[in-house]
Amino acid sequence: MSAPLGEGPAARAAFQRLRTARAPLLFLDLDGTLAPIVDDPLRARIPAATRQHLRRLERSGASLVLVSGRSVAGVRHVARIPITAILGGHRILHYRTERITAWLPDSEPRIRRAALLVRRWVEGRPGIVLQEKDRSLAIHLRLARSDAVVSELARRLRASGYRVLHGHRVLDVLLPGVHKGAAVRRWLAVHPETDQVLYAGDDTTDQDAFRALRGRAITIAVGPRAEGAALRTRDTRSFAAWLGRLAAARGG
Repeated sequence: MSAPLGEGPAARAAFQRLRTARAPLLFLDLDGTLAPIVDDPLRARIPAATRQHLRRLERSGASLVLVSGRSVAGVRHVARIPITAILGGHRILHYRTERITAWLPDSEPRIRRAALLVRRWVEGRPGIVLQEKDRSLAIHLRLARSDAVVSELARRLRASGYRVLHGHRVLDVLLPGVHKGAAVRRWLAVHPETDQVLYAGDDTTDQDAFRALRGRAITIAVGPRAEGAALRTRDTRSFAAWLGRLAAARGG
């Protein structure tokens, strides 16, 4: 069971390790962790106060890497802040070089076939919206009310060889073996210089990263959904407040 982020010896010890680290690395999910969930994904934004906390943390010597199922362009649209890097979908953007390169193996034809299957299945069904990403799909269910339709769609996708995760009013459709855990493991292999690691996320797609970083990082679940993190906080607001305290403590 996750311990509360703001209290208890585990939370205080984690905060102290990050406060005193010379070069901490913060892996941060975007939607539901930094940016509140909204009905229209294109209108999501990181609040101004949270952006200010992130700027202060980077000035204090922390590396900030946004990890999202959105494309790199989609993450930039929501984040609107230069940080260390974006791991978006299957691509990576290093802000210092402005280069976008491949990061994880992918198969565009396979994900396009999944998109075709989904479009045929949800056509004419109100409240189910398909979002096609670089190499994954998000099927938004924010207005949907038919659990049977959603379950059958997930079953068909799994039978076709795709990985399907039930998130917060969304189905995430992924290629097998390509997930946030693989992305952060590769980052740490390429950038071994960090002396303390944090991963924070809010949904089922973040659980791969929690598992991949077990014993190697401080892990925080934001909200009630994600399992497997050592610590938990209530929502994006409480997590933003914690980031602000950490930035102040580090002198950012």
